[in-house]
Amino acid sequence: MADGDSEEAEKKGRGRLGILKDIAFAFLIVGIVFGGLFAYTQVYPPLVVVESASMQHSDDVSYVGVIDTGDLVLVQSAPTRPTVVTWIEGRVTGHATYGDYGDVIVFRKPNSPSDPTPVIHRALMYIVPNGSDAYDIPDLAGWPLSLRWEGVARGGAPTQSPYGLQSVTIHGMGWQGNLNITFDLLDFAQDPVNRNVTGYITMGDNNAYDVCAPSRPCGTGVLKPYDVQWVVPQGNILGRARGEIPWFGLLKLTLDPARSGTKCCDGWGDPLAPRNSWDSLTIALPLVFGAPFIVEGGLWAWGKFITPRLRKRRGAKTDQVAAADPVEPR
Repeated sequence: MADGDSEEAEKKGRGRLGILKDIAFAFLIVGIVFGGLFAYTQVYPPLVVVESASMQHSDDVSYVGVIDTGDLVLVQSAPTRPTVVTWIEGRVTGHATYGDYGDVIVFRKPNSPSDPTPVIHRALMYIVPNGSDAYDIPDLAGWPLSLRWEGVARGGAPTQSPYGLQSVTIHGMGWQGNLNITFDLLDFAQDPVNRNVTGYITMGDNNAYDVCAPSRPCGTGVLKPYDVQWVVPQGNILGRARGEIPWFGLLKLTLDPARSGTKCCDGWGDPLAPRNSWDSLTIALPLVFGAPFIVEGGLWAWGKFITPRLRKRRGAKTDQVAAADPVEPR
């Protein structure tokens, strides 16, 4: 074999080896990232895609730090009651996530066990059945007098006791802190699915403002801002939301449209997701997928142009120093 052919074969071999190294490195990075996510969340899968606008703080604008349509949300394990902070608890302690008090939880629908699509809503309060027609809300026992709430006990008597309640009105709710919401606990007590269930009352941040207005109490009519179709038992909770990757879930919703009735997203730029989320994703995609090529190009340019110039300058400085040093006669 000629020397030229040997050198060409050697170059091809090095090229193939380089490609294999790049692929192995990429798989290693993916493994490290997902391994780290699982170690942090203790839940598999550690991410869920937000398919609807129920948690947004605007109907048509998305914000980093708020759960919007098309966001990827990290789900951290929350197996016991103390691992979930309700809105009531958060209001007292100052614990807030995603722009309002308390934890946002990801859970299986209690009334639809066969539905694989989880719900991501805020945990407002934890209720415990007290007989067949009333509930206890132990979290309210820790509320200071400066935080207003009113309860109604059996027989319609007003009460400030958190035990044996048939309804409760809490002031200053909503992510803007300007809603007065009445929770009719008899809705749950009279429902055959939710009757005698201990668990969480939940609500979507955006849903509250679809139903309520700051100028009037809400929750007493036909439409309720909170979820009346379920009380969420602890065992149905997949985890609590902790962190987000904005916009990138839109890829999944576009390539595999949701079957939950939200119909987001039938195509790129679907208006059911905020316009600025699509714009941000359009900018982010080239940056993310182009980053390896940008880094590789930068390293190539450094080795091709910068390094030789630096060496040349160092050599010139060395020659200047050598010329300036006097030579001692012997």
